[in-house]
Amino acid sequence: MSYNLLSFSNPKIQKSNKVYQDYLTAILHLHPISTKICPYQDIAGCKEACLNTAGRGGIMKKGETTNVIQEARKRKTKLYLEARDIFMSYLVTDITKFVNYCKKKDKLPCLRLNGTSDIQWETIKIDDKNIFEMFPDVQFYDYTKIPTRKVDKHSNYHLTWSYSEANKKYSEYFKTIDYNIAVVFSGDMPIYFKGREVVNGDETDMRFFDKPNVVVGLKAKGKAKQDSSGFVIHTI
Repeated sequence: MSYNLLSFSNPKIQKSNKVYQDYLTAILHLHPISTKICPYQDIAGCKEACLNTAGRGGIMKKGETTNVIQEARKRKTKLYLEARDIFMSYLVTDITKFVNYCKKKDKLPCLRLNGTSDIQWETIKIDDKNIFEMFPDVQFYDYTKIPTRKVDKHSNYHLTWSYSEANKKYSEYFKTIDYNIAVVFSGDMPIYFKGREVVNGDETDMRFFDKPNVVVGLKAKGKAKQDSSGFVIHTI
């Protein structure tokens, strides 16, 4: 059984690589099966509208409820939950291969570890170092629903907090988050949202290029288009 953890086929990742041709990005997709993978999936109301169902990940044959992409994500997630040490050793191996490949191609390596998860990688140690410390020359970046994550000391890790109005207490974090905030919109994307300028986050996935103190606007995709939980902000 293969556990090639990283993917390069995500359409938005491929688009980003074309926009910023000096960079090459890989992404890790897990299956958001529980709060062990996405701690705020119920509180933030993003469980049903999760991007896990966007793109090819959501294309099922008639009468079926899964596909090869979802099954691969489930296998990776099972390994992460049941054999963390083995999973992390595979991850280190895959990142090392990716970095070496980027060197051969004269590209700068970028990596999203939470493509469809929200794991606090900064807390997972491998020989007294976390993954960001092990690979200081890799630019890591992610979206997160966890408002309390502290990653400032990792200069090679860029976080964008993901907003939701599914829970009033959760939505109040908007006032306290001092870095960029992603908001999923259905309908026209506004110029400003709650006093912050809105930039188009669909033009590229490389969030570390965004100017500070902005809202990163994203168009609802997949099941998110029908979301009514408050995770998606409807502007129509």
